[in-house]
Amino acid sequence: MPVCDFLKEKKLNNRICILRHDVDRGINCALKTAELENKMKIRASYYFRYPKTFKKDVIEKIQNLGHEIGYHYETLAKAKGDMFKARDLFKKELQDFREIAPVSTIAAHGSPASKWDNKKMWADFNFKDFNILGEAYLSVDFDEVFYITDTGRGWNRSQANIRDTVVTKLNLKFYNTGKLIQAIKNDELPGKIMLSIHPNRWNDNLILWSLEFFGQNAKNIVKKLIKHG
Repeated sequence: MPVCDFLKEKKLNNRICILRHDVDRGINCALKTAELENKMKIRASYYFRYPKTFKKDVIEKIQNLGHEIGYHYETLAKAKGDMFKARDLFKKELQDFREIAPVSTIAAHGSPASKWDNKKMWADFNFKDFNILGEAYLSVDFDEVFYITDTGRGWNRSQANIRDTVVTKLNLKFYNTGKLIQAIKNDELPGKIMLSIHPNRWNDNLILWSLEFFGQNAKNIVKKLIKHG
């Protein structure tokens, strides 16, 4: 289900999978993923960056497939830590998104090369003042919802992950996709999960897949240096 549906849901006793996609790049991969999910009758949330993946025609197509459109904000990093400049930039970019889709949830972009964590913006401001229902990192109790992300081209790969993390008591490790699939088949996952997938990492084109593979491995080295340096 999309993030917005989960945050609106009152009955949380059912088994739930919140499916979230951060569209950092690879806009065509996002569209193909959305089309595949639509065929499988799956609805998800797609968070787009501004202006990196702010493509009106693609956003409209994904919305028309029944998916939620969200804003993948990075304004504190853009504003180099200036809270008021970040707030004004957030308002402006959000308005541009809302000319295309009724955005009700947001998710911070990690901006790993920046020293500013975009989520820290909400220490001084309240996203609800912008008529935002919730923030994907901040509005979910991750002691109740198990968070799984492919950041760093692995599952919850902490060594190559600077900010795509949550505070949680749930600590399950999966070293590859096969192990994760097996855990799902064996009913070994908690009843509620948020699965965060970056569409650009999933591609059946060998050339594009190879570019992502080698490019992400190089980025992981830099991330490790930043994290432990």
